[in-house]
Amino acid sequence: MIDVRAYFVEQEPALKQFARKYAGQGVDVVPLAQDWASRRYFRVVGAPLSYVLMQAVPDHIPTATMGHKLSTFIGVGRMLNARGIHAPNIIAMDEDNGFVLLEDFGDVTLGKALEQGADETEIYKKATDVLIKMRDAMNADDLYGFIKYKDSYIRKGRQRIVDWYIPATRFSKNPDDLVESYNAAWEEVASALSPPPIGFIHGDFHLQNLMLLKHGDVGVLDFQDAMVGPVTYDLGNLLENIRTDVPHDIYDAMMARYAMDDVARAWFRVMATQFHCRILGQVLRLAILSGKHDLMQYMPRIQNYIKNALNDPVLKPLSQWFLGERVDLDAAVFDVDRIKPFIRDDAF
Repeated sequence: MIDVRAYFVEQEPALKQFARKYAGQGVDVVPLAQDWASRRYFRVVGAPLSYVLMQAVPDHIPTATMGHKLSTFIGVGRMLNARGIHAPNIIAMDEDNGFVLLEDFGDVTLGKALEQGADETEIYKKATDVLIKMRDAMNADDLYGFIKYKDSYIRKGRQRIVDWYIPATRFSKNPDDLVESYNAAWEEVASALSPPPIGFIHGDFHLQNLMLLKHGDVGVLDFQDAMVGPVTYDLGNLLENIRTDVPHDIYDAMMARYAMDDVARAWFRVMATQFHCRILGQVLRLAILSGKHDLMQYMPRIQNYIKNALNDPVLKPLSQWFLGERVDLDAAVFDVDRIKPFIRDDAF
């Protein structure tokens, strides 16, 4: 594994050279953001047109961030555009060094538009309509070769609530069989349901990854986690996002807009709750391993999502597991330094 920050600093001269080669010798790059993975973004300024430059750790260099391959970003983006879903067009790329020059979608995410006073119902309609188009526009050929959700690190991540959250609340290491019994509860949930509707999964679908473009169109970002699996995963991410509460009337309206039958609704609950179980543990994991303590502000909302979900009869086996293990979903204070010794070496 490499030190990602040090690697990015080392590559800065090559990054600027790449920008000047394809956007003009007089351009400069201005940092925009760094996300939860091994990527950074810059705006290229000083050219006739504005571009965004994405810097990623190249696929051939191993990092601690699972998924997020640059080649996947490139391939999925092209597929989305071919299906009428607006991903950033690629202007130039250097995969060996991890540089991609992209169409600039501007600065207004759907989340920012909401903060600036946009109608909340209309914002969620726009986002939900992108999901409907993703669901309906993709065919089996489009999804051939995609990793299956059941085989993905994202699905495996549902155990992070066990690996990271439970020892943080008990101040003791987990016994050897705890993850096994937890996963068995999930399998019992799934075995009682009809097969889910299968299709394209974006993998990180929320208002901050959707851009408001000219003429009201929506641009889609951060799709490199794309998988094939139960399509309701993304709707769960949108409507039960860790950053904000969706008003009940809008929540219900978007569920109806997506037009789910009883089977899809049951799998919505399953997929949304697996997402919450992953993220609750992941927030602690990032705080402990990477010092990202700011993410812990979202923990109460995630805890509430899980508590509410466990009241759904669809999740009865999982609810019984949580009850039997006396998992504390109301824990409020987490001392990262105190927690660390209780995390098992094999924690995911």
